[in-house]
Amino acid sequence: MGKNVVVIASGETERRSLPHLVAHLQAEDIALVEVRIPPGGKALNVEMAEKLLKASWFERIAARPDKFVVLADTDGRAPDDVLRPFREQLPGRIGREISARVQFAWARWHLEAWYFADVAGLRGYIERAPGSVDASKPDEIQNPKLHLKHLLGERAYTAVISEEIAKGLNPQTIGDRSPSFRGFLEAVRNGRLMAQD
Repeated sequence: MGKNVVVIASGETERRSLPHLVAHLQAEDIALVEVRIPPGGKALNVEMAEKLLKASWFERIAARPDKFVVLADTDGRAPDDVLRPFREQLPGRIGREISARVQFAWARWHLEAWYFADVAGLRGYIERAPGSVDASKPDEIQNPKLHLKHLLGERAYTAVISEEIAKGLNPQTIGDRSPSFRGFLEAVRNGRLMAQD
């Protein structure tokens, strides 16, 4: 029997790109059925995660998800500091009526850092070398979104561009180099939590 997963994330970039980064999990009978994001560019906090999770659960009465994964950007802060409020508060706020598991994952800055882990795939889209970043340590790239904007030059970086980049990337390569991406995949797969660093 397959596993249906809903991801709660921070923005349109994640909503459009994450399905492509986890599409390979369909071979494991895991389906990302939806990525829910805060409306109107609002911040993803515990209260917003609760609202998004409940909305998804109660709208999907016929095919409720087996699992929710909350993916938070840490913006360079310690992952435990960012995830602690979600881990401590969210389970109590959603109550027992929601029987799906809730897992938590993080991206060190933003998911754009994951793109730099697959240099060949990224180069295939931007048609140039990704500059001076260390692709072997993508989670350590500070402000990867800004770096990507510079690499795109006159092309504006949008969620649509992010999705196009994500389509050409190799998740295996990203997972080999990014602990945060591996942790996200594990949360989607089976909920085993990795060490935070």
